[in-house]
Amino acid sequence: MLAAPAVGFALAAVIALAVHPVLGVGMGLLVWITPHRRRAQRHRRKQAEIIEELPEAIDLLRLAASSGLNVHLAVAAVGERLRGPVGLGLAEAVQRAHSGMRLADALEPLPDRVGEPVRPLARVLIDGDRYGTELEPALEQLAADSRLLRRRRAEEQARRLPLRLLLPLVSCILPAFILLTLAPVLAETLTVLRR
Repeated sequence: MLAAPAVGFALAAVIALAVHPVLGVGMGLLVWITPHRRRAQRHRRKQAEIIEELPEAIDLLRLAASSGLNVHLAVAAVGERLRGPVGLGLAEAVQRAHSGMRLADALEPLPDRVGEPVRPLARVLIDGDRYGTELEPALEQLAADSRLLRRRRAEEQARRLPLRLLLPLVSCILPAFILLTLAPVLAETLTVLRR
């Protein structure tokens, strides 16, 4: 893991000494920034997966609780069905509970292992297991909140779309449009001027 930045910095130093110092500094900055950007992209992608899966997980938990399952059985059923980060986190908590740990204690580290958007769900499940609070009303409110969060994220991505389409529009479509509209006019003007 440390070999790639070390090689990159060595290459940047060679470029700085052999070619140009500014180019070497630029290369060094690129080598330094690239791992941080990749880590941030992975984190954003994981958060997006969690936000996409969370409403489904909450709805399944609500369905399981309304059908008469206790917290432990509901979490086990949902953990078996979902294959995203939330489902895998719930399944891991159930496995720790099967190994002798109390389910509430197994669910405590869920937000740290899966991600911060899972914290309200973990809190509801822990309260349901420890204190016997009713799950359905809390899960209903949590499902509405998670759907709202997912909708806001989709709207945010929709607002970013015009900016992302700007470069292809300017570099691909606009030159073709100019060529199709101005080329015939220029050709006609040149033929008129030659006469």
